[in-house]
Amino acid sequence: MSTHHVRPAPRSAAALADQVLIHLDDPARLLTVFADLTAVRVADDLVLELRSRPVPRDKLRAAARFVAEQATRREVAKLGIVLLGISGDERDTELLQLLGGLEEFTLFAVVALLEIHPEPQRAVFELARRVDGWGRIHAVERLRACTDPEIKAWLLREGFRNGVLDEYLAYLAATTGGLYEALHADDVDETLLNGATGILLALANLRGPTADMRSYDDAVPVMHRYAELLDQAAPTLGRPCAAQALRDLCDEAGFEWPDGEPARLAACYDALLSRPRWREFLLDELTRDTPEHRGHFHTALSCASRLGLDVFAIALDRLRTGRADAFIWQWAMDEADATTVGQVVALAETVLPLADLASGPTESLGLGRRFALDMALEFVVRPLGDYPGVGLALLPVALANRVIRCRRAALGVLGAWPPEHRPPEARAWIATAAEREPDAGLRRELLAFAAE
Repeated sequence: MSTHHVRPAPRSAAALADQVLIHLDDPARLLTVFADLTAVRVADDLVLELRSRPVPRDKLRAAARFVAEQATRREVAKLGIVLLGISGDERDTELLQLLGGLEEFTLFAVVALLEIHPEPQRAVFELARRVDGWGRIHAVERLRACTDPEIKAWLLREGFRNGVLDEYLAYLAATTGGLYEALHADDVDETLLNGATGILLALANLRGPTADMRSYDDAVPVMHRYAELLDQAAPTLGRPCAAQALRDLCDEAGFEWPDGEPARLAACYDALLSRPRWREFLLDELTRDTPEHRGHFHTALSCASRLGLDVFAIALDRLRTGRADAFIWQWAMDEADATTVGQVVALAETVLPLADLASGPTESLGLGRRFALDMALEFVVRPLGDYPGVGLALLPVALANRVIRCRRAALGVLGAWPPEHRPPEARAWIATAAEREPDAGLRRELLAFAAE
């Protein structure tokens, strides 16, 4: 039972299987037997061992249900699910669906459902719709090559979306779901077009974790068809972003293009993206101050900048009223150049609570919403190494910030600046920071800098 980031450790499961069989009539003892085990590391070996022996299926099923239902430790409950996968039947579907709704248990429940259910892919489909993160990924991966029309339609419209990265499931959705055929149907509905937008945007990321557009046999015809559909479709936030990503793909040297491509595709998308309605839509999204539009601001900002729209001033205006929005601070520094970086820094010096942000060092990693302002400071300071002498007022604040990443970013900036651009006070800042620094590694770095 492999996952994306954990590989089971080979282990002889004979002794463990013995314990399972010994305690079938007293399954409460199994709660203790399994107490110190990690399910993913023993599951496969245990299943193979039990399948090699004559096991009373009904007793094993009863024991498995007991463990799955009564366990107070998660790893123990997982092993109950594993045992149910080799002994259960359709009657256990409700229990597996219930437990599988917890993302940590989804993979185990999916494997069990595939073993015991008369319609295994339908059962996995029902579970996949209940979960969002890694659980969704594990479940949908078991729907590969599915031929059920309802499941295929769901994969294209919603099933590929997850709380980790859509790239994990986009290729599977495009191939198993039949994206090419669906987009060439006479009735391409809005939900399908929105789904295609997400899938193609994910496939266009050639640095993703799984197969991308280079592995997709229907890539070129689907890209042409998508451009045709967009030409007639109303603007939405995702569509111009996807169109720009596909246009950028046309300049990708690592893609093996058919004869005549990508020039034809590039021309299609250049014409599409030049339509005034796309730009007008994005500017409207960025300038209308309603709760709905505020929630779309980040996406609209990213998309507008990809399309080459000058929205720098709009972003800075938003920061004047939303100083804790670290995403916009990062975007502004990424978009800034030597002539505009001073505007971002001056705004940060004005709106960020610098005295509060210099509250003193801790070993905190700065995770969570309560560190939004610390993160904003970090995002402004970190790129200043490319702009010697800019942002002097922010550096002592960052060196005294409670988040270690922010302090390290400030040290990196001073280290990147030529000595003639460092202020005379820099050594005093560093000496003070080193004296107060709780992290031994960063303290050594600060002392080494001070000794130069």
